[in-house]
Amino acid sequence: MQLNVYDPSFLTRLRILQIKRKNQLEYLRRLRDEDGAAILFLQNSLGPIKSAQASEKLLKSLRSLVYGPGTMIDKLRNFAKINDSIEIAGLEPFFWLRPRRFPPPSYELMELINDRDILNFVKRARQLLSESKLEDFLELQAALMRGGNEGLDWLVEQINSVRITHMSELETLVELFRELDEFSKADVLSRLKCHVYVKTALLKRPVRAVVLDGSNIARLRGKLSDIDFVLERLANFEEFYYPYYLVFDRNIKYIFTEENEWFYAERTYFHSPADELIISIALEKNAVVVSNDKFEEWNCKIERLDLRRLFE
Repeated sequence: MQLNVYDPSFLTRLRILQIKRKNQLEYLRRLRDEDGAAILFLQNSLGPIKSAQASEKLLKSLRSLVYGPGTMIDKLRNFAKINDSIEIAGLEPFFWLRPRRFPPPSYELMELINDRDILNFVKRARQLLSESKLEDFLELQAALMRGGNEGLDWLVEQINSVRITHMSELETLVELFRELDEFSKADVLSRLKCHVYVKTALLKRPVRAVVLDGSNIARLRGKLSDIDFVLERLANFEEFYYPYYLVFDRNIKYIFTEENEWFYAERTYFHSPADELIISIALEKNAVVVSNDKFEEWNCKIERLDLRRLFE
């Protein structure tokens, strides 16, 4: 197998995977106790679980796969059975934890290895790694990855693909962007067409998180799309508030009956009364709250940005 590891694009992809691994290890560390960390791990994965619907069953089985008792083979097969997936899908966390020993169930590697039996797949992957003379499966994955654009072009393409509702992959891209020299940064910025909130995340270090009163925002002018507008306005503040948490009253889907991407955004919660969860998150995360409500009846001290101020 011939791999060009001296191509600058290989080094770029390897650095991206190294940064991603750092983030994935942090999510795995927190995944025992935090559903949010488990979801972020899934969304930043390389294999089939990346596109799986995050459900209580999936999150519970993922915790059992990583932290539960039993042999690794048995846990992998049990994970596949519970989630009706291929046996190798559960290799994902073990790849990030020990990339010298375990291959990723990535689509690139599956193109080379047709066998989905866990033992045969790992055996063949290790043979490929040995033949490649590369250090670990991180390097092999970087060598196998490909795309139409490389280097700075690739970075621009990836940043522009980040949706305002799903910003988890931005963490890897931000770190990569900040490693660039000033000329390269200017080149990337000149070609960005992403949401201004995404662009600001590249340029400013966040001072605090922000909790958005989703129902309050949507009802002000009768538009869920105003959440997008609020984030646009926040991006222009001198202090940058990131990440955002979005909280709706449970009945919001009866008021806005059409399916909307904001109902499925990362860090989106449905709770009644919404104020209760808004305050809880704000206190836990030391976050600013965007709402018209003053929360006086809750007898708590939180910093609040008046929603109407953003529409002036």
